[in-house]
Amino acid sequence: MGYGLALAGGGTRGAAHVGVFKALVEAGLRPDAVAGASAGGIVAGLIASGMLVSQMEQAVLHLEKHGGDYLDPDYSGLLAFMPQLLAGKGVSLSGLIKGDKLLDYFFQLTGRRHMDETVLTLVIPAVDLVSGNTICFTNSDQVREMERVTWEWNGYLCEAMMAGASVPAIFAPRKVGRYLLVDGGVTDILPVNLLQAAGIRDVLAVDIAGDYEAPSDRSVMEVASHSFSIMSGRLKECASAGEMLLLKPPLSPKAGLLTFEQMGGCMEQGYEYTRKMLPRIRKALNRM
Repeated sequence: MGYGLALAGGGTRGAAHVGVFKALVEAGLRPDAVAGASAGGIVAGLIASGMLVSQMEQAVLHLEKHGGDYLDPDYSGLLAFMPQLLAGKGVSLSGLIKGDKLLDYFFQLTGRRHMDETVLTLVIPAVDLVSGNTICFTNSDQVREMERVTWEWNGYLCEAMMAGASVPAIFAPRKVGRYLLVDGGVTDILPVNLLQAAGIRDVLAVDIAGDYEAPSDRSVMEVASHSFSIMSGRLKECASAGEMLLLKPPLSPKAGLLTFEQMGGCMEQGYEYTRKMLPRIRKALNRM
C-alpha cells in the first residue's frame, strides 16, 4: 500500500497539510514519499525530516501567534527603490520581504539536515531565474529526465524549503549554490508529475486552493497574491492529471498568502476533512 503524498501551494493555507497528514498517520496510512510546492514544500520538508505530528502542530500554532515576527521587510531595498522609480530608472527591488528570519526558523525546525538525510523520499521544486528551469531538490536515486527540470541532491533541507516558497515580488529570490530561486509553484503548484518522476507511481494529492475571489483591495500584497493564484490554478489543471485521488479540504476564504491568524483553523479543517475521506482514501489505496 505504499504511496506518495503531493502537497499543493497556497500560502498560510498550507497549515491544512499538517491536519491532513495527522489524520493519515492516525489511520495508519503514513506515506512513503512526499513532494510539495511552495507552502506544501515547507510541510513536505518537515514530514521528510522525521518531525513528529505533535511538533508540526506546535509549529503551526506558534506561527499563528507569531508569524508576523518572521517577516523581515527589505527596508534598504525599498529606500533605494523609490529614488530609482521617481527618476524613471530601472528598479532593483527583488522582493518586499527578505525571508532570512523564516529561513532561520526552518533551520531551527530541521537542524543541519541535508537533503540526503531525510527519512522519506522527498521532492521540493523551485524555479531558477537564471536558467528558467525547475530545480527539484530530492533524495531519490530513481529520477527520470524531464524537459526543463534539473534534479539537485545537494544543500540543506531548510534552504530548499525557503527557496521553494519564495513567492515572486513578495519574497526576495534565494541564492542557493549556483541557482537564484523563487517559488516552485510558478511551474508546479501541485507536483504530482515530479513525485512520479522520482519513482513514486501512486500519488495522493492535496489541493488547498480556494475558489477564486476578486481582490478586496489593490495593495501590492493582495494583487501579487491573486495574480499568483490565477496562474497556479491554470497550471494545476495541467499538472494534476496523474494522481489516483485528489483531496480538496474546504478552507476559510479568509485564509490567504500571509494570514497567519488563520493557520490553526486551516489545520483543523484539513484534519476533519481527511478523517471523513478515510473510507475513499483506503479504497483508492487498496486498488493499487
